[in-house]
Amino acid sequence: MKATIAVLLATSVEAGIALRKPSSNSTLDSGEVMEITPHAFTEVTLGPFSSAQEACDYCFSSYTKKGNEPAGPVAPFCVCMAYPDGGSYNMFCATPQTAAGYVGKKGGCRCKEKDMAAMGKTTCKPIE
Repeated sequence: MKATIAVLLATSVEAGIALRKPSSNSTLDSGEVMEITPHAFTEVTLGPFSSAQEACDYCFSSYTKKGNEPAGPVAPFCVCMAYPDGGSYNMFCATPQTAAGYVGKKGGCRCKEKDMAAMGKTTCKPIE
């Protein structure tokens, strides 16, 4: 019985000492440098649509712009745009102003919902 108690005490003391020791990876060797490798570029497109107006109409009613309660819209103030892609159009909705330059370089346009100059239809003005 005494031998069993002695063994249990010895193992608990060793476990306690091990807890107090810093782990081997807790200190950083100043000579080491972390290297991050590049990842693959990922692009997600939303389309194809038969026309820029169709892409714009979809954008104005999209989850990104309108959302569903209780989550709400993702970006209610995003600007709807469309750009051509191989004979069809893709929708693009973004908040940063730089996005207009990106879409403009692709030959895209900025959407306007209920354009009164076009009898209330959705129009898409080219980005210059």
